[in-house]
Order: sequence, then structure tokens, then C-alpha cells
Amino acid sequence: MRFNYRLLVLSALQLFLAHQVLADNAVVEEQISMPVQVGNRTEMLDTLIVHPVGGVNLPIALIVNGAESGPEAKSARADWLAHIAHDFAHRGWLAASVEWPGYGRSSPSFMENTGKCSSPTMGPFLNSHADVLASALAALRARTDVDPSTALGVGISIGGASMLTLAGRSGRPLKAVINISGGVFHANNAGDPESNCGLSQDDLLRNLTRSGAGNPTPTLWIYAKNDPYFPPEFAHRMLAAYLSKGGLADFNMLAPFGSNGHTLFKSTATPFFQPQIEAFLQRGNLPALDQSSFAPLLSRLQPIQRKTVENYLRQSTEKALASTPNSDDFYWHFGERSAEDARKKALSDCHRATGEQCHIVAENDHLIDSEATASVDK
Repeated sequence: MRFNYRLLVLSALQLFLAHQVLADNAVVEEQISMPVQVGNRTEMLDTLIVHPVGGVNLPIALIVNGAESGPEAKSARADWLAHIAHDFAHRGWLAASVEWPGYGRSSPSFMENTGKCSSPTMGPFLNSHADVLASALAALRARTDVDPSTALGVGISIGGASMLTLAGRSGRPLKAVINISGGVFHANNAGDPESNCGLSQDDLLRNLTRSGAGNPTPTLWIYAKNDPYFPPEFAHRMLAAYLSKGGLADFNMLAPFGSNGHTLFKSTATPFFQPQIEAFLQRGNLPALDQSSFAPLLSRLQPIQRKTVENYLRQSTEKALASTPNSDDFYWHFGERSAEDARKKALSDCHRATGEQCHIVAENDHLIDSEATASVDK
């Protein structure tokens, strides 16, 4: 994805750009069908794994999506959340995005029965999903390049509620949980929440209370004000239920996002909650992004210029920032699957707009020592 911001460009950036090697191979992808043992059956989960090249003793970040229906369920892929996996790999995690059974290329068994509005079965529903996540975590912990003692759960929608269920189990299998738009609802044929389904909501709240009871696992909750499925009033009810018996949660209600606040899983949403994720990871002494190489540059920028660079830093990886020695335009691309693609597209955008030879100024979270030059407004 492409962005263009204007900055003053002079000839002093080389004075404070730290030298960095282009990180072509900073992280690597593995696209696999991962066998997991769930009770007495084996499921195959479509899985995208992203991790630092040559990494050892890596903490595990298990990432899972929400629910889909119809054609979208059949076409679902683990790499739909590749940008989240790449972000965690750049933080130093082995990140694994898994697809639920019944979706895409995973095993065909489907687990979407939440009962009826008059007789909901949220407990069995959430526990069956948590069983799959526990089995996926066990398979990942068997790898030789991981630290099996440290695992983080990142769940979207149903995935968020399922991660909270898993975190509440004995043995505390997760060090922390990031719950993005988490919850479960009964849908009508149009995919909208059923009206007059209060018993189902109450059942969900009871299960969240059980998951939080006496649970010391730190959790980060992120919702948007215009989420049509879990609006602010109900999101706060879910939070209250989780906290009521001792659960821990850092709750963030974001401003409306786009036309549908339940789409915070998109790469374009990353800038809205990336700072909260970094702060949460740092508080838990868990691997977070290292953007320290930008400090010399940021300290010399005027506020409007500093905001521009900070906006770039909040974008999802893979990303790159380009400019020319004689232009006041900066161009970036983000959300690519490789650093090489991000570089090529940022350079192409820059050259197409300026007609000049462009240079990479930054790649992901590192400044690059190139012929590109810039300075602050004196």
C-alpha cells in the first residue's frame, strides 16, 4: 500500500542516519499444513509461520482469525493475517497464523454450533475452539527453534474469545493475550447479529467470567466504537464480566474505524493500535519492536515532520521509505510479504512521481545509510 508525505530535503541526513544493512532476509515464511492432535482426532491446520532468520529459543505468538461464512469460509487462508505474523516476527517471535478447521485448506470439520438463542451453548463452542488452539500450541512447542515456556495468543473476533478461554485453563498456557474485537454472536441469514438474543449474550458473559476467574494472565482488549457486532456498551459488559472474578485486562476503545469497526484485523488498522500493543508487550517484558535507530532523526525534526515519520513507523511490515536528494517528497509502501517487494514498490512510486533516482531511507524499523538526504526545517 502506498503513501506519500512531504518533508523538507537538504543535505544533512547522512550526519544522523545510522548505518544499517538492507534486511532482505530478516524474517522467513513457512506455509505449511500443520497436523494437530485434538482429543482422539487429527486435524490439519493451514498455517503461516514467520520467524527471524536463524532464530533460536524464540517465543511463540499464536494468531487466529474469526468466523466466516459461505464462499469466504471456503477461501479463507492463514496468510490473510500475514501482516500481523510479520509484525511479530520482526519483534523477535515465531509467529504462527492458523486457520480454523472447516475453513479454507484446513480439515473440513466445522465447529460453528453455538446453539439457539433460546438455548445457547457458548461453553462447548468456546472450549472446542480452545482445544484446537491448545493443540496448535503443543505442535509449535515441539519445534526445536522455540522457547516453549513463552507463548502469546493473538485472537480476532471468535479467535479473541477463544484465546481468553484457553488462557483461563489450568496451567496458564499463555503468558499474555491480545484480544482484538473478541466475542461470539448469533447471526441471521444475512450475517448480522440476531435480535432478541439476550440469553446468548448472557451465556457469553458467564463464560468470560469463568475465563477471568482467578486468572493472572495479562490481556489487552482492543475494540472500535463502530463495531456492529460488539458495540461499546456490550464490549464494556464483556470486560466487566471478565474482570468480575479477578481477570486482568487493559481495555482500549478506539475511535470508529472505516465503515465497519469489526475489521481491525486489516493492515490499514495497524497504526490505530500499534502503540498500545508495544506498550502492552513492554510492560510484560515481552519482545517488542526496536525503533531506537530512528531516535537521532526524530529528535531533530519539527513536530509536523516528526509526526510523518512516526506515522510510517506505525504501519505494518514489510515496509520501506524512499526519497531523492533533490525532492521534498517521501514515499512508502507497507503490508508487503517481503522487504524486497516493499523496497521495489517504494522506489518505483518515488521514481514515477519525481523522475529521479530514488534511494531507500528506511526499511521496516531501521534507518538505512544511503545517498538520500534530508534535514529539519531550521
